[in-house]
Amino acid sequence: MSFADRIRERYPEGLTGVFAIGGTRTTFILDQNRDKEDPGHIDDFAAHGVYLLERYLEFADMFYSLGGQNMIITAFSFRGFYNRGKEYAQFLTQELLRLISPRAVEGYKAMDADIYFVGIDSLLLMPEDSPIHQMGQALADFQANWDYQEGRRKLIWEIASVPLFSFWQSDLEQNMKQHLALQAEILEDSENLEAVYRHLYRYYSREVYGTEVPMPHFYLGTNKSGDLKWRSPMPLALSGGDYLRMFFTPYPTLFITPEVMQTMLDDLAFGKRFFSDKTDYKGKYTRELAQAEYERVMELRQDPNAILGLSRYVPVEID
Repeated sequence: MSFADRIRERYPEGLTGVFAIGGTRTTFILDQNRDKEDPGHIDDFAAHGVYLLERYLEFADMFYSLGGQNMIITAFSFRGFYNRGKEYAQFLTQELLRLISPRAVEGYKAMDADIYFVGIDSLLLMPEDSPIHQMGQALADFQANWDYQEGRRKLIWEIASVPLFSFWQSDLEQNMKQHLALQAEILEDSENLEAVYRHLYRYYSREVYGTEVPMPHFYLGTNKSGDLKWRSPMPLALSGGDYLRMFFTPYPTLFITPEVMQTMLDDLAFGKRFFSDKTDYKGKYTRELAQAEYERVMELRQDPNAILGLSRYVPVEID
């Protein structure tokens, strides 16, 4: 049985991952500009956009080829339209349209993936004559005209999502009958908070994603700057971070190889966790293990830099 088949067997609901692709400008600089006199200067942002789209498509295809079914990729935060200057915002407004370009469509079809955009409701709040609103409308129109088919893989692009706004708007649009149906489900399982949680997840995830999406199984971010960041507002708001295994690369995300991706998924699906479902860890610790772990903790606490995490760009085995 292939690795992909084992993953599909392990997750019959469809392996679902959240991907915060970090260090995209750095990826381009290191891969394409490193020999220039000023490597940090990107003089052709069109080439930068074309390059990144190809890397995104390769990345998605890598996940699907290893048995993955659903991807939520956080492509851009709403703050990015403001905190990096007007020029950057104008550039991003145009570059994000590459996600609905003929080349992107060709890639989606080759991967047999249906496409969704989440968060664009916030873009449509902008004045109608603004580039941000027009981009959001273009993404909404693309989604409205996509030919969705049951059983396909799903690729959800999270763009500028403001979860609380999306939830508020959803409640405004839903009728009393739908709210009463949800209330009945919650009351029926009121003694089982796990069931209540999943009723609410199913309800709101359908509203904001526009499709059924299993609760994500893992999150992949980057630790290239020495600290850990959660950059996926909508999945976090929906799941509260619960049930997620979290992985981080010490380098820009798009440098991941198929071998690294498979190592991560293998550990997620088949790795043995140090876990106890009892009131304590009776029978889990040996005297030698407890002593060794204590010594490791004492060593790390003496190093002020240990809290900063992994060094930048130093490849390490994901564990």
